[in-house]
Amino acid sequence: MTFFIDANVVIYSAVDSPYREACFAVMSAVVDGAPGRTSTAALEEVWHAEISGKGGSITGLARYAYGVFTPLLPVTDEAFDRALGLELGRLGSNDRLHAATCLVNDIDVIVSADRGFDEVKGIRRVDPLDDRARRRLLT
Repeated sequence: MTFFIDANVVIYSAVDSPYREACFAVMSAVVDGAPGRTSTAALEEVWHAEISGKGGSITGLARYAYGVFTPLLPVTDEAFDRALGLELGRLGSNDRLHAATCLVNDIDVIVSADRGFDEVKGIRRVDPLDDRARRRLLT
């Protein structure tokens, strides 16, 4: 089952945080062949955090993640249009693009620390800190 990896999972896998170990396990599983995907929009978030310094010292993380996830899921006209139609109070525009990209690609699971994805009908969020759900997804 293909699942979507949110930008925060990539970033948290590389910085000191309570999520680091769990997110690193997710990233390692994808490197080892688990069917995790991400999009150009998600990697742009990682790149922005890297360039702006908002993610701390994560130099090279965007390039590394690009190598892990290529080919990236595109943000298509269909996904953008679908994102515009999502009525979700807690999700910002880029997260709506992630949700819509999942929906148009028949991906019904997103791995993310962002609880806002819990509002999206048709998508189940797996919190990286939920050991049981994460292990079920990755095995």
